[in-house]
Amino acid sequence: MTAVAIPPLVEVQPLPSIDTTQLFRHTGEVWSPIDKFIANTNAINVILAGATVDQDPSPELCSIVVLGYLSAVETYFRTLLSRLAHIDELTMEALGQKQLLFSVAMKRPRESLAEALYEDSFASVKELKARLGEIGMSKLPTEIEVALGTYESICHVRHCCVHRFGYLGNKNANDLGMSKHHHLIGGLFSASTDELANIADALQVFVKTCNNHIFKFVTDRTVTAQNDPGHDFEWAWRWSWKYKADKKHFKPYYDLFALVVGRPASVGMKDAYKRFKDGNASKVADMVARHEEGRHRAPQRLAG
Repeated sequence: MTAVAIPPLVEVQPLPSIDTTQLFRHTGEVWSPIDKFIANTNAINVILAGATVDQDPSPELCSIVVLGYLSAVETYFRTLLSRLAHIDELTMEALGQKQLLFSVAMKRPRESLAEALYEDSFASVKELKARLGEIGMSKLPTEIEVALGTYESICHVRHCCVHRFGYLGNKNANDLGMSKHHHLIGGLFSASTDELANIADALQVFVKTCNNHIFKFVTDRTVTAQNDPGHDFEWAWRWSWKYKADKKHFKPYYDLFALVVGRPASVGMKDAYKRFKDGNASKVADMVARHEEGRHRAPQRLAG
């Protein structure tokens, strides 16, 4: 008896062949993480503006835009912290305690190991705090703590867009505040252009705030460590507190954190160095005094 061929319920076309080696290209960009974040956000804004000239954005576009904004934030933190490990010895020392899969370590060249440490997600406050804690920022400044509440809310919206095609689930409603969101469970994320602009602006404020405070933390930390006779870290260099001499050590920090392409741009490197020095005036005085004391102290001679 010949079997009868039964057509499938849904007609299926042949599976296309996808060559992932053709899907990426090198850009050759060498921007600071904060500059790249601003550029990425602006690129999304251009797409949004072009698609909403005469109408409000569709729910699908709203989800894509929020995903893009949060992707720009994650890329900022991942790039910043991995590059920081290359220029800041104390960060690299702290990351020495971070576990890395042996298989990953074996496949990565030594100069790119830092990037391998940051395959983690930054798409929640808990994860972001954990990553900052790994470089020593266990206690965050008040400005960052205040902004984290807004960042967390946007992360919950992103979760709906990624995992539920924009629909609000029970868990995210609970995280956002069940008393205010219980009647919206099952509702579709559908923001206006102005509301999306507010999300973009809030993330820019958040990232710029983090950028400023991480810069201050890692640069001030070098002074604290060098000013602590009991610190067990062996420094290959020390601040001289003269710009010309310190420029080569300060420049990598400035280049990593400064906003150059975006507007308004950061102050020039010389002005940034002066602010860094002025902000550590008491520590500078301590270091100079100790240096002078050591220079003028007469060498001890053994009685013969």
